[in-house]
Amino acid sequence: MTGERTPLRLGSALLLLALAASGLWAQTPEGPDQASRELFDTVLTMVLRDYVDPKSPREVIRGALQGIAQAAGPESAYVSPEEVEALHRKTLLPATLPLYVTKGEDFARILAPFPGSPEGLRPGAILRFVGGVSTYDLTYPQILAAFRGAEGEKVPLTVMDPESWHATEVAVTRVPFPVPSVLPLTGGASALVLPALEASLPPKAAAALRAGGGPWVVDLRGCASGEAADVARWAGLLLGPGKGPRFRGAGGREGREASEGPGLLSGKAVRVLVDGTTARGGEALASALREAGALLAGQPTYGTAARVEEIPLSDGGRLRLATAYYLAPDGKPLKEHPLEPALPLSVPPAEAPEKTYATVLKAPAPDSPGHGSQDPKPPKTR
Repeated sequence: MTGERTPLRLGSALLLLALAASGLWAQTPEGPDQASRELFDTVLTMVLRDYVDPKSPREVIRGALQGIAQAAGPESAYVSPEEVEALHRKTLLPATLPLYVTKGEDFARILAPFPGSPEGLRPGAILRFVGGVSTYDLTYPQILAAFRGAEGEKVPLTVMDPESWHATEVAVTRVPFPVPSVLPLTGGASALVLPALEASLPPKAAAALRAGGGPWVVDLRGCASGEAADVARWAGLLLGPGKGPRFRGAGGREGREASEGPGLLSGKAVRVLVDGTTARGGEALASALREAGALLAGQPTYGTAARVEEIPLSDGGRLRLATAYYLAPDGKPLKEHPLEPALPLSVPPAEAPEKTYATVLKAPAPDSPGHGSQDPKPPKTR
């Protein structure tokens, strides 16, 4: 695959150089041992002296920074000083491609398409090209920037099946993030459809949340937002102050996402609908709702929800790094650990939302303790 390889990959030894150059070396609990320091010195000297194409120390350091970010895990990345402002401006543009993706060592993978997206955008599929540019050659922040642009602009994508590697061309249009909505149900029940945490809660939906006594269904299927600020904002809106999801970082340090807001669902009977497309921030919010007493219904979630920070570096660049994992209600990190709904439910394809939500509300609550106290009564039927 020509053009789908990073030019300078110097191996694990240069990761030590990245630590030193970025100022993170001193922040490690013990620092590198003597053997690692010697390996670092040896490899740096050899690259600068013997590499067939002359390299400046700055080039080598940049390559090492990129390497250590990649080695840190999915969606981690080094953002160079030249990219910081440009990428920030791009992510402020109003429209995006209609899907959530993740990015590890090779190509981007689709986590969840937006509602109404083309059929070719399937969870788990490989996103190989965005507008003719290989996602193999892009960092995760660069992919996010490539997604953003003017509303209505058409962009060609190449999507591959992960098993057959059959490639399909899919034309998509940049759209705003899906707006949350409230759907009235029979018997005084309601559903909050929340496919994206980036969007704001419309005033009409907020009024319905305040007025509706419940029971409520919160539909988090397809919600794979990734920013901690969005998670905290929605935790405050729905649950109130101090009800954000818990997380655990390096060294076992625990914290809770700071949430401020009206707590529009606080004290109400709530069930949360999730499935394998509920990921990252969607999982974190589902866990916070569960901790507050809601019941989870549907299918197991994606299983990984990292809390990501961007750390300023001395060269003017930034290091995007997962510094913690959000916690499931059982206290385990959401790292390859899906949330298991207390109410297992398979939703038939193309089923009307009203029917799905009615099924969620009618499902009998589990008898075992620990599944939450805000169990709704089934809605009245006409």
